[in-house]
Amino acid sequence: MIKGSFQVKLKNQRVQNIRESMLTRWLTLVLVAVSWRATDACTCSLAHPQSHYCNSDFVIVGRVQKLFRGNDYYDAYKVKIRNVFKATPKAALALKSGRILTPSQDSLCGVNLQPRETYVITGRVVHLQANVHLCGYINKWRDVTPRQRKGFRLLYKQGCTCKVHVNRRSSKSPNACVGSYDDCYERHGVCLHDRERRCRWTRAPALTRCLQKQHFNSTMT
Repeated sequence: MIKGSFQVKLKNQRVQNIRESMLTRWLTLVLVAVSWRATDACTCSLAHPQSHYCNSDFVIVGRVQKLFRGNDYYDAYKVKIRNVFKATPKAALALKSGRILTPSQDSLCGVNLQPRETYVITGRVVHLQANVHLCGYINKWRDVTPRQRKGFRLLYKQGCTCKVHVNRRSSKSPNACVGSYDDCYERHGVCLHDRERRCRWTRAPALTRCLQKQHFNSTMT
């Protein structure tokens, strides 16, 4: 009787050890998966809206009408285009359908746009298809500042011969503007050539007020 009881306890202990081993392996797999997803996530370098404009094949303002789920790689948005601020010949052809592709997975920098919402969108043309992703500039049109709207309509194009560097303190190049990446330069900054053909941030009351407020807040903390 004692021997039988001992065998039962031994069997239960083995079952418990097996369960703990399986749990440990499962937790390890979960941690590896989470780690893999974190390293596989979409990463984009910081860029000013002017840089997005200059480096894109097209810049439009469009109202999202519908999302079409595609295959495992791409989804498509049907967009009613209201304004075209920039379009290469290939982009003009690709945009005629009002169909814009985006990666279907977040890890591949796919974008999520809301139906019946109007956006300003920058993108590239790949195989005669308009493509957008998170590393471009996409923002709700109602959230775009007056200075940014003027930039997309005209000023950014005039400044494409300048380079905008963010998170840099200085530059020896006469063809570059340097600024910290914050709301002030992003929302109100435009980089253009001055009379001496040097690239500088243009004077704008909104930019001045923003920088003054930022400086005041930093001195108060």
